[in-house]
Amino acid sequence: MRLNEAADLLGVHYQTAYAWVRSGQLPARKISRGYEVSEEAVRTLARQRAAGREPAGQIKVRDWDVQSGRLYDAIIDGHETQARRTLDRLAGHVSITDLCDRVIGPALRRIGAGWQAGTITIAQEHRASAICERLIAVHATVPAGRPRGIAVVATPPGERHGLPALMAAACLREHRWQVHHLASDLPAAEISALAAKVGADLVVLSTTSHDSAAVAEHVAASVRADVPGAHVLVGHPGQTLAGLIAQTEL
Repeated sequence: MRLNEAADLLGVHYQTAYAWVRSGQLPARKISRGYEVSEEAVRTLARQRAAGREPAGQIKVRDWDVQSGRLYDAIIDGHETQARRTLDRLAGHVSITDLCDRVIGPALRRIGAGWQAGTITIAQEHRASAICERLIAVHATVPAGRPRGIAVVATPPGERHGLPALMAAACLREHRWQVHHLASDLPAAEISALAAKVGADLVVLSTTSHDSAAVAEHVAASVRADVPGAHVLVGHPGQTLAGLIAQTEL
């Protein structure tokens, strides 16, 4: 059924139902003119609401830079509990995509810049990354409903920064992709072989430098040849996860 029909059955305004779709609380499939929702998903949400378990309301974050700054202050000093509290205040009210794009990503880029400038040690950078990995694992969600498809997320050979790939995997899962996350620094042949074995519809190659992105483009060409049914995307430095998700919905 269309989203407006689902909203009528749930007894809410269309914009409320749309907000639940965007947050992943009402699984829906993007179609040419809107969204399509399964009857099962509507019944499940109706039962939850009848039991008093309303979907968490979205909040409007006034200043994302402030939130990212709080996270940076926590992870640069290794204060994991403080970092967890910063994200806990937002989780459930904003998407994991926004958490990664607007809070975690900017904080990590500041740390990377500090490392390049020599003001932050490698140990501090690794500690901050490890904290963020654990926080993403806590807040990543997999909404109910039929998966959109099967995705493989990896990095090309030589790319050892695995956190962006982890964030991509979390955001794809939030949008109901069944994800096989292969972490970092994989040979092209291994990526192709796994993608073919699982019947991947989508392959995402994450990179953190222009050199790595150039390698990834060659790997992407190889994967396209080996797995002709898969849509292969290369994540370049500076691109957002929201942009990645948009490309999967084309």
